[in-house]
Amino acid sequence: MKKLLVLTPAVLALAACANNPFVGSDQTGATNQVVNSYTCEGNGKVTAAYAADGSAANLNITMPKFDISNQKVIMTQAVSGSGTRYVNNDNPKMNLQWQTKADYGVISAKLANGKEYSVNCTM
Repeated sequence: MKKLLVLTPAVLALAACANNPFVGSDQTGATNQVVNSYTCEGNGKVTAAYAADGSAANLNITMPKFDISNQKVIMTQAVSGSGTRYVNNDNPKMNLQWQTKADYGVISAKLANGKEYSVNCTM
């Protein structure tokens, strides 16, 4: 019985980590995560830290075409025909989409005024 009481907190702590795709105290220090940096058209840059299970990505975006400088965005994985696709619809002024395949990425923004932009990036 004592062994069970000792193991219970450890099991609960591991279960809590299983629900968070980014392991760590803040959602940037995940273990086993993959971090890739991309150089984009128009002096843009995207640094993407992907959750170990691929369910989410933390992006740091500098994209002059979108008027974004060093903005951190948490994106969730979405259905993709090929490669991977992440979306963020939290900002009512701008919906972002990040698609990657191999060493290439495309970041797209749809603004509230209806304008849409896409920028190509390479690793």
